[in-house]
Amino acid sequence: MQPIYLRLADSLEAMIRNSSFRPGDRMPSVRRFSREQRVSVPTAMHAYATLEARGYVEARPKSGFFVCARLSDSIPELLSISSPPRVSDLSDTDPLSLLRSDDYDPAKIPFGSAVPSPDLLPGLHLSRVISRVARRLGANGGNYGPTKGPFMLRREISRRLLGAGLNLAPDDLCITLGATEAIALALRAVCSPGDTVVVESPTFFGLLRQLREFGLKALPIPVHANEGIDLDALASALARTRVSALLLIPNFHNPVGFAMSDRNKKELVRIAASRGLPIIEDDLFGDMAHQGARPVALKAFDPTGIVIHCSSFSKSLAPGYRVGYIAGGKWQERVLALKTVHSGGNPLLPALAVAEFLIDGGYDRFMRSFRESCRQQVAKMRDAIGYTFPEGIRLSRPAGGFVLWCELPAKVDSMDLFYRALKEGIAIAPGPFFSPAGRFRNFIRINCGYPWSSRIERGVQALGRLVRM
Repeated sequence: MQPIYLRLADSLEAMIRNSSFRPGDRMPSVRRFSREQRVSVPTAMHAYATLEARGYVEARPKSGFFVCARLSDSIPELLSISSPPRVSDLSDTDPLSLLRSDDYDPAKIPFGSAVPSPDLLPGLHLSRVISRVARRLGANGGNYGPTKGPFMLRREISRRLLGAGLNLAPDDLCITLGATEAIALALRAVCSPGDTVVVESPTFFGLLRQLREFGLKALPIPVHANEGIDLDALASALARTRVSALLLIPNFHNPVGFAMSDRNKKELVRIAASRGLPIIEDDLFGDMAHQGARPVALKAFDPTGIVIHCSSFSKSLAPGYRVGYIAGGKWQERVLALKTVHSGGNPLLPALAVAEFLIDGGYDRFMRSFRESCRQQVAKMRDAIGYTFPEGIRLSRPAGGFVLWCELPAKVDSMDLFYRALKEGIAIAPGPFFSPAGRFRNFIRINCGYPWSSRIERGVQALGRLVRM
C-alpha cells in the first residue's frame, strides 16, 4: 500500500500539473494542509519535502513553500507516430553488441542501456540473503533445481501477481534466466522461422534482436505517446497481413514509457483473440509505476490463455541474478518442454535468495524508495534536457520506469550523434535501434537510472552541445 505522504505528494503534484497551483503560487502552510487532510504535521511536512525533491516546489525561509517554474513542462510531448506498417526481415537490425560494448564501460556516462545504477539496487542486502541461503543448503546449494524453478519462488511470484490482476497458481509459472529467456521460450512456442510478429513502433531493440536471430519478421505498428499501440492501425494491418503472434510492452513501454489504459488492454486482447493470435506480454517494468498502484497486466483481460506473460527482477533487484519468469497460458506445456532443452533449469541460490527477499517484505520496502528515485531522476533529466538541448525537441513523459524518449530537431542524425558522443565518453541509444525499418533517425533514448550527480549533469550538458552542433 502506498504511504500516506506519497499519496498526498502525488495529489499536490497533480494539482500543480493541471495548473490549480501555478508557478510562483504559495502552497497552503504545512499546518493548514495537515488539518485539511487530517494527517499529522510530520506527515504533511514529508509530503512537501517529497514534492520539493521532485522539483515542483521550493521552500523559502519564513515564507513557506512556493511552486517552481519548470522549463521541462513547456517542452512539447511526443506526437503520435503514424506510417504504413510494413513487414521487415530485420536484416539490418543488430544494435545490441554495438551498444552494450560501450555502455558497460565504466568510464563512459551510461545514458545508453536501460540498466539502473548498482547504487540504487539492494545488492548488499541480497548478498547477505544469498549467504544465509547458501549456509542453510550446504552442499545441496550446488544441485540442479527443478525445471520450473523452486516452488517457494513461484508461490511468492503468484502472490505478488495478484496486484497485477492475475490469478495464477505456482504451477502456472516457470522460472527463467531473466525476461530474455522467457520471451525466447514464448517465441519458440508459438512461432516458426519465417513467421511475422507484430511489434510496437518504436520498441525495445533487444526484442528485435531476438526476432532476427530466430529467423522471424517484424510488423511494426505505430504507438500513441500516452495510449500505446494504435488499435485501429493494428486491426487494419491484421486484416491485410498474416502474423503468428504479437510481442508487446503494454506497461511502462521501453522506450516511450506509456502504460496502456485498461480499456485499451481489453480491446487489444479481444482483437487478438478474434483471430486466434497469441500475445507475448513483456511486463519487465510493470512494478515501476511513478505514482499510484501497479497497473493491471494485459493477461488480466485474457480468459482463454492467449496471453503469455513474461517478466523478471533484472531491472528492479539484480540484473546479474537473471531471475525471470513466464506464464505460458495455453502454451505452458510447450514452454516447459522448450525450457528443458534450452537451459534445463536455473541457478538455485539466486532464485531462493529472491524468494526470501520477497517473503520477508524486503522487496516491497525497497520498491517504494526505488520507484520514487526513478521518478525523481526522470524529472531531473527532463529539466536538464530542457535547459541544455536546443528548441524544437519533444520529450516523453513516462508513467513509470527510468528511460526517456527524446525527439531531436529534424536535422539531427542520431547515429552520427551516437558516434560523436562516444568520442566524448557518453553512451546513448540512437532511435534507429528501436525500429525494424531504421526509423526514428532524429530520436534518442536516454537512461535515467543513475542518481543525479555532477558527472551526470556534465554528460547532459555535453550531449546538449553535441545536439546543437
